[in-house]
Amino acid sequence: MTCRKTNVIVVMIIAVSLVRSAAAQTYEVGLQLTGLHLHKIDEAPFGVGARFNYNVTRFVAADIEVTHYPENPSGNFGETAALAGIRAGKRFGRIGTFLKVRPGLMHFGGDYFQLRLDVKTHFTMDVGGVLEYYPSPHTFVRVDAGDTTIYFGNARLFNRPNPDALGTIHNFQPGMGFGFRF
Repeated sequence: MTCRKTNVIVVMIIAVSLVRSAAAQTYEVGLQLTGLHLHKIDEAPFGVGARFNYNVTRFVAADIEVTHYPENPSGNFGETAALAGIRAGKRFGRIGTFLKVRPGLMHFGGDYFQLRLDVKTHFTMDVGGVLEYYPSPHTFVRVDAGDTTIYFGNARLFNRPNPDALGTIHNFQPGMGFGFRF
């Protein structure tokens, strides 16, 4: 192996080591409780979910979340959302502030939607802020606030007198959770 190739390999190993050590804890897993106000559908479901983060650097993480909004006895709700994107920000001692951008899908699966919504799965985009508190080096409490945009397109909700296309709808989504960092 030539000296030049050896130098390139050594520099790459050092760079990977520096990036890896830049994140205090590389992985985070957690549980969450969240709400969502679905304007045109006139629902405000309450959901339970799980989250996984991979901290690429001290400032940027891959943020993955799956949330299910359980169906109630009348057949309302039953949505499931899966989001994957980035969270970027900074930690200041025991507090972290971040922005998040996470595209994903939302599936409307409750009995209410079986006959009333002609297309059940839609693209979503969650954009918002995150505040984290670190009670110990390996635990966190997370508070989210975001705008979850659902792109319904030409999908129609057939429980209205004039079932026009739902289009694009912005929905407020607060959330709170806890988890572990390792």
